Amino acid sequence: MKILMIEDDKTISFAVKTFLNKHGMETNVFESLESVEDIDINKFDLIILDVNLPDGSGFDYLRYLRDFSDIPIIMLTVKDAENYVLEGFSYGADEYITKPFSLPVLKARIDNILKRKEVSKEELSFKDLCLDLKSMTARLKGEKIKLSRQEFSVLEMLLSNPDINIPRERIIDSVWGYDLYEVNDNTLTVTIKRLRNKLGQYGQNIKTVRGIGYSWESESK
Repeated sequence: MKILMIEDDKTISFAVKTFLNKHGMETNVFESLESVEDIDINKFDLIILDVNLPDGSGFDYLRYLRDFSDIPIIMLTVKDAENYVLEGFSYGADEYITKPFSLPVLKARIDNILKRKEVSKEELSFKDLCLDLKSMTARLKGEKIKLSRQEFSVLEMLLSNPDINIPRERIIDSVWGYDLYEVNDNTLTVTIKRLRNKLGQYGQNIKTVRGIGYSWESESK
C-alpha cells in the first residue's frame, strides 16, 4: 500500500505519515505541485491532496488527474462550506476531509475507499456489457464475446475510465508494456477496430479523440 500526500503543512504531513506508516501504509510526502511533476502516480494506490498549496490549487490538480486517472483522491482543506465541498466532489474527489481531523477517521476513510475499489475490481459493466476481471471474460447480453488479451485489456481500461480521454501512448504502455516489438503505429488502431466490431451496438461508445487517443462515452449523443 503506497500513498502520495501533497501537503505543505509539515506538522500535518508528519503526523499523517507517522500514523499511516505504523498501519502498513507507506506514505510519501511532497510539499508542492511542482515537486510531483515527474512523479508516476500509477505507482501509488491513493492520493491525499491539500486544496491550498503554495504554487497552485489542489482543485486544479484534481481536475488535471481526472483527465487520465481514476486513482482514489482524498481532499484536505480548512474550508467546510457546502459549496466548497460540493465543488471538490464535482471535480472527482472520492472523499473530503476538513482540518483539523482525526487520524483514525482518516485511516477509516482510506480503508473504505480501498475496499470499494477492491470490490469494483472484480467486475466492470456497462448496461448489457460485462467484464469479469478474474477470468478475463466478456459477455454481451449474457453471451460470451471472444476477445484477445490485448482487446480485453484495452476495453477494461476504457470502461474503468468512462468519459476520460486516454492518450494512445498510455494505452499502449499499459496493454503491451515491454512487448514493444509487437507494436507499430497501426497496432492500437486495428485493436480498436476489432473491438468495435465485436461489441456490436456498444462499439459506437468507443470514441476517437483526434490528436489524443480514445475514450468510452457513457452516454450516447
